[in-house]
Amino acid sequence: MNQKERLLKQSLAIRTFPIAKIKAICDKFKLDNHTEVKPFSSNITEWLEPVINLSDFPYLYPANGVTEGLNYWYMQENRKVFRHKDDYVWLPESHSGDIIYLSCPSSIDGNIVDIPTTMPVALDIAYVGSLSEKIKIEVPYNVEKVFFSLSKCFGLRNYRIGYYWSRTPDKQLERLIGSAKYYNYHSMQLGEKIIKEVSPYAVHNTLKKYQDKICRDLNFSASDSVWLATTENEEYNKFKKGNANRISLCDLIQDEYNRRII
Repeated sequence: MNQKERLLKQSLAIRTFPIAKIKAICDKFKLDNHTEVKPFSSNITEWLEPVINLSDFPYLYPANGVTEGLNYWYMQENRKVFRHKDDYVWLPESHSGDIIYLSCPSSIDGNIVDIPTTMPVALDIAYVGSLSEKIKIEVPYNVEKVFFSLSKCFGLRNYRIGYYWSRTPDKQLERLIGSAKYYNYHSMQLGEKIIKEVSPYAVHNTLKKYQDKICRDLNFSASDSVWLATTENEEYNKFKKGNANRISLCDLIQDEYNRRII
């Protein structure tokens, strides 16, 4: 089966994988204290700073991936939420609202988008960690919430290492995490180990040459996220998102990558 045939058979999901350095950290990691109770703390804000400055957000919560953070925000949000067609489908689509949910890089095509400044924003940055060093995301003050995880960028979806920043306290999570200190100690400590040893550019720097090769071979346009590409070729219309077809390169990149590290 050639590359084109493989792509046409794959699902719409974006299933990334861990590069060797990240996999080795996960394989060796052990939780030393199985009964400790302590406040959550993380260096994730500092780790992300070269890409996106979130130091103005005083509240940071752990989450079981981006989706749990979105759940806690959305179930307490009293305003109508506006979500663009074809953006991350976890939230219901709406053509208007008082606060906009937006992914950047966009879930639609893996590219950087402009963040609106005329209304409140809940910002999903799931694909940060798969971008080049040239990209910097500016956060206007009307961004109220930010969601991130190591799932998409590092291929660690089964660990649910997620983060949720807010300018105001989240009432539910202040009780659950701030007071009761209930969170996934294993996954969040593993996350700290990973970000201590792996830069936010490691995945892009490792895999960019494979993304470029596949895009040349298949006449795709490489996305800002190293995991994705786009094409207007109608043969790929099953992957239609917005005005183009969003193609997951994960399996093809993994094949190329594995051939060179084995």
